[in-house]
Amino acid sequence: MNEIKDSQTFKQHVSRLRSSLSAHSPDSICEFITEHTYLRGKKFSFEGHEYQEEILRDPSRNIVITKSAQIGISEMSARLAVARAVLINGFSTIYTLPSASAAQSFMKTRITPIVDSSPYLRELVSSDVDNSSVKRFGDSYVYLKGCQVDRQAISTPADMTIFDETDNSDQDVMTLFESRIIHSPYKMTVKLSTPTIPGYGISKAFDTSRRKFNFAKCPCCGEWFYPEYYAHVKIPGYAGELGEITRRDFASPKFKWNDAYLSCPKCGSAVDLRLSKRNWVVENPDDAFFDSGYRVSPFDNPATVTPADLVKASVTFTRPQDFVNQRLGLPMADSETALALEELERAIISEYPGGGFSYVMGLDMGNTCWGTIGAVFPDSSIIVVKVEPIPVHRVVSRVQELVLQFRVRMMVVDRGPLTEAVYQIQQVVRNSFAAVFVQSKGIDLFKVTDREANPDKGVEDMRQVNISKDSVMDLMMSMVRLGQIKKVSDEHDRAWQDHMMDNKRIKAFKNGEMVYTWVKTSGEDHSAMALVYLIVASRILGVAAGSTVRLPLATSFKLAPPKPSMS
Repeated sequence: MNEIKDSQTFKQHVSRLRSSLSAHSPDSICEFITEHTYLRGKKFSFEGHEYQEEILRDPSRNIVITKSAQIGISEMSARLAVARAVLINGFSTIYTLPSASAAQSFMKTRITPIVDSSPYLRELVSSDVDNSSVKRFGDSYVYLKGCQVDRQAISTPADMTIFDETDNSDQDVMTLFESRIIHSPYKMTVKLSTPTIPGYGISKAFDTSRRKFNFAKCPCCGEWFYPEYYAHVKIPGYAGELGEITRRDFASPKFKWNDAYLSCPKCGSAVDLRLSKRNWVVENPDDAFFDSGYRVSPFDNPATVTPADLVKASVTFTRPQDFVNQRLGLPMADSETALALEELERAIISEYPGGGFSYVMGLDMGNTCWGTIGAVFPDSSIIVVKVEPIPVHRVVSRVQELVLQFRVRMMVVDRGPLTEAVYQIQQVVRNSFAAVFVQSKGIDLFKVTDREANPDKGVEDMRQVNISKDSVMDLMMSMVRLGQIKKVSDEHDRAWQDHMMDNKRIKAFKNGEMVYTWVKTSGEDHSAMALVYLIVASRILGVAAGSTVRLPLATSFKLAPPKPSMS
């Protein structure tokens, strides 16, 4: 019998048997995991992680999981990927992480140990296709990929995509990976991540799902409630707010943080989540959302994470946002993330600028283009004097009118997506540059190039400026806060403020490194991007083409406020 088991014939026989299991239900996933996978030498058990069974039994094609860190969801997802590959013959999964190195590490530390610890799975995995990027089970595959531009990954068809740590991943590349399941009869996706900012990544996906929360029942009064750190965690003898606790408090012998407990909001008694009844509750059952969303909090793993652990952890992070994101699993924005409405309201002024200045212009292209004109002073400060939405069919003629009206000395315009319109603008406004965002590790904000026409190669004349978007966005936020960017009040004040607050600064992998980068949330950021181009235009005055910009602002001259246009 041992000789038969070691033969390739036996493995092929097992593979054929697996084919008969193709019509499995989601319920069989949990049974397979507990029967055929192991953890620390013992068969895997959902004890202490009971919440995972609800997620694994969910029949929805699209699952969204917003979670706190180190809660066991990635371990669950790894077992899900293996289970589907074994239970459904010919089923392929692409499992992504933010970087290729993280994906390879996940294969070695999560997927491979699951297979190696199980006699059943060891028999099924192919010795010919078993490495740090892919494992084969019969005709099924589990691919581990970095969520970066990868031609091999993009050309790989799949039945399910699992996106781990979506908020640190490239959102555009995630979309490319999702396209790999279009022709699958299954078309399954799982997105999981600790959240970063509201309205972005996993937070946005969760907001547009059928949102489920794991409620607890108070054993004393029978009250059902959703456990929340700031609302329900209490410390004996401490009357202050949990958000006000500092490291100094832990030095006091009267600060009984280690006795922290979860309090019932109705009767105030201590609730032991290890013993209380739990139930997932859908917040929005009547919404027509397709995805099934789960918020997994530290209170869903009470055997491992206690209220005292959370109190202690609250002072170990430099930024409160990191504690809220990582340990509580909630989205949060702070002053390092974005401009606040109050800051932008302070930037609004009623008086038109006086003194010596030059006018420059930034233009963001789209179905509705947004133009921004600013008065630039010798100290590089800027007063925005006009913000205007322009219908795309009028953008070329309207730009000409604005340039003449304000005697604009320099203009930077978004090169995409309307390249032809940009080319037309450059033919009539010679002091204009087409903007292209580039990734740069240098300290330069931008670099100017001037491409001459070459009819033999079909190359048109194009004046271009390559912009380090993240650096200029950082500069813009700093200038607003320092009072170096103001805006004359008009009917577009609120739209300008909304656009300025849309972009958020987060951590994400780019070119294999974790960096701070700016991302859209709702996508309505047009006048903010126009201001980015305006800032570049203000620094480009007097700079020769082809040079790297590090020069001071060019000499400016005094202008009277322009006369209103009759158009």
